[in-house]
Amino acid sequence: MSEKANLADKIEQSLPAELVGLIGKAAAIAVSKNQLLYLVGGIVRDLLLGQNNFDLDMVVEGDAIGLAKQFAGDVDGKLTLHPMFNTAKLTINKWSVDIAMARTETYARPSALPTVTPGTLETDLFRRDFTINAMAVCLNPEHYGDLSDLYGGLDDLKNKLIRVLHEKSFIDDATRIWRAIRYEQRLGFRIESETLGFLKRDVLMLRTVGDYRLRRELGLVLAEEEPEKVLVRADELGVLERLQPSIKVDDRLVAQFQEARRSGAPSQEIYLSIMTSRMTGQAFEEFVSYLRFSRQTVNKIKDMRVK
Repeated sequence: MSEKANLADKIEQSLPAELVGLIGKAAAIAVSKNQLLYLVGGIVRDLLLGQNNFDLDMVVEGDAIGLAKQFAGDVDGKLTLHPMFNTAKLTINKWSVDIAMARTETYARPSALPTVTPGTLETDLFRRDFTINAMAVCLNPEHYGDLSDLYGGLDDLKNKLIRVLHEKSFIDDATRIWRAIRYEQRLGFRIESETLGFLKRDVLMLRTVGDYRLRRELGLVLAEEEPEKVLVRADELGVLERLQPSIKVDDRLVAQFQEARRSGAPSQEIYLSIMTSRMTGQAFEEFVSYLRFSRQTVNKIKDMRVK
């Protein structure tokens, strides 16, 4: 598939009719405002891979909040605004729609929240984590379905590679280290060699990330279909020890994770109880304190810890 590819048919065939209708309504508003609206990120990747993803992530070259307000009024959606970043989230029935201004981001220090300024589609895609997530599909009728692949995402999808867009990517946001491993294992890809070098070089930058963001990343890992694969790979790369050096990822943990799934749909607390079952009391307290789990969650983990 070339850079001039068109994904109109994939959108129509892969997304529920209600979502396709919502896309059309948002695009009509963008046209009325003389703006260009794009579908971006993971949903574009998954359309190309033939995988289900029904979370609409849109970027507009212009006023995202103004568009979102009009859109929410037209479709009777629940609207949450984030004026600092000129982004909005709409909940429409069971669907989630994110609308953001095309922007440029700069980081005052590693893993700080970025400073956002208006940008173009090109700058907006360049700020993203990996090339496979840095593609966009135009939603305006005149160019509906046209794919923008400015940074080689299609080639990396074809070659099954996870690649950052620049060498400071993990320094700017060290949570991308966890995301690289998660995507690698979920998709059956491999981290591209230069990107892997950056990851190993920058693994210590995980200490610059706040507890909430690390806790969220671990939660996303544990929400994967086979989270033990991510943990094994994170252990191999020296990433897991940044959470707690005494976490042991071995055949026993893998078997316990698999058994937990055979017994039902395991909660995050069940997985955490397995992960921490062989920790000393002190190591356990350091782990839950470092990630600042709620006392309720800590008590649940303690009650379920596997011996």
